[in-house]
Amino acid sequence: MAQSLKQSGLNVVTVANRKGGVGKTSSVIQIASGLAKRGERVLAIDGDPQGNLTLFFGGKDKSDFGKLLETLMEGKKVNAEEYINRNVRRRLDILPAKNRNLRLEMHDTDISGSSSGFASFIDAIRKHYDWVIIDSSPSNSPLERLLICASDAVIIPLEFQLFSVSGLDSILDEVKYCSNETKKDIKVHSLIFTKAENRLNRVNTYREVFSSFHIPIFEICKSEYISRSIEKSRTIWECGPLSYAARDYARVIDKGFLETL
Repeated sequence: MAQSLKQSGLNVVTVANRKGGVGKTSSVIQIASGLAKRGERVLAIDGDPQGNLTLFFGGKDKSDFGKLLETLMEGKKVNAEEYINRNVRRRLDILPAKNRNLRLEMHDTDISGSSSGFASFIDAIRKHYDWVIIDSSPSNSPLERLLICASDAVIIPLEFQLFSVSGLDSILDEVKYCSNETKKDIKVHSLIFTKAENRLNRVNTYREVFSSFHIPIFEICKSEYISRSIEKSRTIWECGPLSYAARDYARVIDKGFLETL
């Protein structure tokens, strides 16, 4: 039986997928806020220049992720208090992203050059939290690799479709590359299938296909409560705590993060 992240001592988790629109940021929102509701101290990092996690939680009164990378690239000392917005929800802090032009203003070589500094920043800050949950950019770039390299584990949100099958191979290869680069075992801990619909026959076929990867699978049922909560800048726990989607995310948190799978 697979161990939870907590049992494995893995508390820095990046939620990653090269494909956009698979529920990556939504999953970070629900998981981070759900862990905080259970009494865990959580830092959410918006590593996506689109800044949707920041748009949801707020947190624009501090310096941001892009400025952090610039400072680290220049070799300057970083004061975490300049970047972290405290208590966007109870026991939940956020390191925001505000610069949508980050990739235009920082070359790939600059981002790669800040990778070791960012990893050191994460190592220093993690001791103040039970969990550091990172929302990554939907890309195959040094930015995504920087985030994965700083992590202990990766969770991959997907949809039941053909493109997700091919995309999963790519992200698994990327995690393996990052493990080799950092000389540490970065674990692909689980897959989260968002927008699951049990009534579709093809879903059963995809379940069989993905089970061959031998990675624990969670499913989040397709629910109007997810989109409704996002539109209102409210978590699923605030907007639809009794919904099936809330039940499914609770299982991800309880079984994937806190207990035994």
